[in-house]
Amino acid sequence: MKKTILLSVASLLLPMLLFSQNTTQTIKGQILDKDTQQPLIGATVVISSLESRPGAVSDLDGYFELTGIPTGRHRLEFSYIGYQPFVIEDAIVNSAKELVLSVELLEASITTDEVVITARAYGNEPFNELSMVSTRSFAAEETQRYAGSANDPSRMAVSFPGVQSSRDNRNDIVIRGNAGFGMLWRVEGIDVPNPNHYARSGSSGGGITVFSVGLLSNSDFSTGAFPAEYGNVLSGVFDVKFRNGNKEKREYTFRAGMLGLELATEGPIKKGKSSYLVNYRYSTLGILDAFGIRLVDERESNRFQDLSFKLNFQSRNGKHITSVWGISGISKEFFEAVEGVENWNNYDDYHTHTFDTKMGVIGLNHNFLINERSYLSTNLAVMGQNILFQNDTLDQELANTLIRDENYTDNRLILASTYNYKFSPSVTLKAGFSATGIQYDFLDRFLIGDDFRNFINQTDKTWMVQPFANLRLRPHPRWTINVGLHALYLRLNATSNIEPRIGLRYQLNEAAYLSLAYGHHSRILPLPNYYIRQYSTGNNSYSLPNFDLDLIKAHHLVLAYSQSIGNNLRLQLEAYYQSLYDVPVAADPASTFSLLNHVDGFYAAAMVSEGSGRNVGLDMTLEKTFSNGSFFIFAGSIFDSTYKPLDGKTYNTRYNSRLAASLMGGKEWPLTERAILQTGLRIVYGGGQRLTPILSSARDPLSPGDPILDETRPFTIPVGDFFRPDIRIAYRKDNDNNAWYIALDVQNVIGRTNEDPLNYTYDPDLEDWIFRSQSSIVPVLSFQIDF
Repeated sequence: MKKTILLSVASLLLPMLLFSQNTTQTIKGQILDKDTQQPLIGATVVISSLESRPGAVSDLDGYFELTGIPTGRHRLEFSYIGYQPFVIEDAIVNSAKELVLSVELLEASITTDEVVITARAYGNEPFNELSMVSTRSFAAEETQRYAGSANDPSRMAVSFPGVQSSRDNRNDIVIRGNAGFGMLWRVEGIDVPNPNHYARSGSSGGGITVFSVGLLSNSDFSTGAFPAEYGNVLSGVFDVKFRNGNKEKREYTFRAGMLGLELATEGPIKKGKSSYLVNYRYSTLGILDAFGIRLVDERESNRFQDLSFKLNFQSRNGKHITSVWGISGISKEFFEAVEGVENWNNYDDYHTHTFDTKMGVIGLNHNFLINERSYLSTNLAVMGQNILFQNDTLDQELANTLIRDENYTDNRLILASTYNYKFSPSVTLKAGFSATGIQYDFLDRFLIGDDFRNFINQTDKTWMVQPFANLRLRPHPRWTINVGLHALYLRLNATSNIEPRIGLRYQLNEAAYLSLAYGHHSRILPLPNYYIRQYSTGNNSYSLPNFDLDLIKAHHLVLAYSQSIGNNLRLQLEAYYQSLYDVPVAADPASTFSLLNHVDGFYAAAMVSEGSGRNVGLDMTLEKTFSNGSFFIFAGSIFDSTYKPLDGKTYNTRYNSRLAASLMGGKEWPLTERAILQTGLRIVYGGGQRLTPILSSARDPLSPGDPILDETRPFTIPVGDFFRPDIRIAYRKDNDNNAWYIALDVQNVIGRTNEDPLNYTYDPDLEDWIFRSQSSIVPVLSFQIDF
């Protein structure tokens, strides 16, 4: 019997082994000067992960090509005389798609006879060389590889130091104790308010980004002390770049899974000169619902779809590069009542809501290579976003009554331009501006008694302008100095701020450096907050008490140390201090409300810009880049996040969990020459975020789903510690004409139910308010084929 089984297994495996000769693919791309975007002629690229070390030299236009490269992961080393070398540790080559790279090298500063320092540049270092601290780059493959990331950059970022997840079912992230609205999303050089499905007004997150990670090129994620080109930001920056499609060959991707379907295509418009890249997703969580798994809530259904694209054109002389790009998304959510009128025991049982969002951006980018020292990049974009949220209640006959109606429309026209000039390898200027015209229509009304009362009802327009300049100096091979200035002006209420920025880096040796960066930053309020109505007693006349609120401002200071250990291990330590001021807080001295504890929406009362806040902490990262089939990232943070309202006392912020840590890693196991098994693990831990104690079990008249809170003791109750392990198992196969993988991501694999730090929920059995619960185990099965 055993012999029969062995023969049967052998008969199944033998054909696979016999036809598992190694597949090959082409690696090609262009090598440019980072400061001027000029092609580098004669730059070399070597695949050091192969024993034969195959290589190529870039041509007159900076292009290179390597053919016959075995599929799998490879280490690529780029070098050019007089330039800092650059390394891609884990480029993945599959049999269906050519690997097309755009590599930018930084010219080395002038050396002396006594000192020659060659700092190694790795693939996860910032794409923007002016970001000297608290920044790392990421790419599409990285986002897909990490367990529990769900192909979403924000969920991936939870694995980085200083970052906490706010909730399982949303991708809002808390950075170094800051509220989520302080984030900046920049897509293809344009600031986009919130490029997420299920975006809530006044937040920077939602369910998942409206663009697929399949479009991503190397992009940056920053968490503090930003360089001068970034403005209107307090906590973090996602600077997202889209890649160009293949200019020589048409390629296709199809992905199917429990979250929906995805189709992508790319290829030449005019071979060798222009390309297209298009991605469409349709996702319905009804598949998970059929298995009894509700990702968000057991009474909630969700679906979304989005379309993203990029077209790229190059002139005959290569001096003009033009791209047209766009992102768009539609999402719908419905929260249903408890089934069966006989099962209704309290307000939550017969409460329903509808939540629909729509957004779209289309942009035009033009790069003009003026000469060998300079280039001009100009971006023009038009965008629109609509957020509709309606709360209803049902009566015994299932007739609905609208009790709250939110409808926010925000349309923008943005022009941004940047000029780069390299005086010498040691001195580079980067200067530019961003001008934004905003037209909006905001409505937020509540049913009070038998009539609706408008808390916001405003149609208006305004504009904002942000000029900047940055000078990078490298007076010595060990020293890099960035000096910059940013300004922000909001026409709405004529508020402005001048923001100096400075960054210093000292290269201790080839493997270690110290950095110090300071930045003065500011941010406008989420726009609906300016239009809160305060009604006079006894009549319908009202004022706008928050219209003249100032910008929120902050001082950032970061001290960083980085040490490479061998070729693949790196230790990073960062100490940071952030002091916030001119923070909007409740004008009533008896209230302890501060916008620093803001989640989304608005505060329905008068505020004054007289609050403050402080975030201080230490971040640590130990990272092994992908080598010998494995990688890991251990990130830990200890911090303290406090604020002061109008009473002048110091309180914990909502986000002051004091400790956050994550461990993420993965291993690849070659099964044959063409097949690989991937395994991954991510463990996320955080101290409990905070809620304000309940003052009365009665329901808040403006928010019937919530109790009345004791504002004299704000955020004194920590919810339970957050702990969530995620795993990933994937099988990847390369064939002659296609490559495919099947993957199972299991979020919260142990099924632990973490407590939700957002608010309370009423339990009719206990007749008491309790902490809400977050998601349990969520398995996500997916299949992708490239051809």
